[in-house]
Amino acid sequence: CLGTVWERSRYLLNYLVLEPGEALFLNANEPHAYLFGDCIECMAESDNVVRAGLTPKFKDVDVLCEMLTYDDGPPYMVPPLLIDGGAERYIAPVPEFLVDRAMVEAGGAVLLPASPFVSIVVVVEGRGKLEELVRQQPQLGGGANSVDGLVHAVRQGSVFMACAGTALQVRAEERLLIFRATAKHDLAEAEAAGGGGAPSLPTTTAASASASA
Repeated sequence: CLGTVWERSRYLLNYLVLEPGEALFLNANEPHAYLFGDCIECMAESDNVVRAGLTPKFKDVDVLCEMLTYDDGPPYMVPPLLIDGGAERYIAPVPEFLVDRAMVEAGGAVLLPASPFVSIVVVVEGRGKLEELVRQQPQLGGGANSVDGLVHAVRQGSVFMACAGTALQVRAEERLLIFRATAKHDLAEAEAAGGGGAPSLPTTTAASASASA
C-alpha cells in the first residue's frame, strides 16, 4: 500500500530540519518531500511534475524510475552571502536564479541592489515601505544617478514585480522579512547593465532551492 512504500523509502532519503535563514539546493530529478513549516522555494522553469507518492493523483512509476539520478550523499546546503545594502544572497549552482533575503528590524532599512533582470518580491512577515530606485541613463558630461520612484506600503502576503535595473529600498515599520528572486547575475554585471538590456541567460534542466523563512 502507499503508506508502506513511503515508510520504507524514508530510509533512503536525507531528513533535514532547516533553521531560519538556512537554504538547501535540489537538483533536477531528485526526489524530495516537504513535511512542515514555512519556506520560500525558487524553481527553474519546468513543464512537468512527476509524483512519487503521498498523493491520490496519477503516479507514472516507469517515468519516475527512468528519470531519477540515484545520487546519494549529504544535502547540498547553500550558505548566504552578505551583499552591499545589508541583505543576504543565496547563489545556487545553476544559472537560472538566485534569491535575496532581508530581515529588517523595526525602524531599520535594507537596500536590495538592482538586478539586470525582472524580480519577484515576496513579503513573508511584518509591515513597512518598499521604494523603487530607478537608475537614470548617463547624461552628457555626467554619470548615471539613482532617482526616487514609487513607494509601496507592504505587509505580510504582499507580492511585487520589480522591473530590470530597479533597486529596492526596504524600510521596516515593524520587523520585516522579505525575499526577492531574480535571474542569476553578479553585482558588477548589474552595475554595467545600468537598467538597460539584460545579458543573455543560459538554461538548464529544472532545479530548485528552498530557503527557510
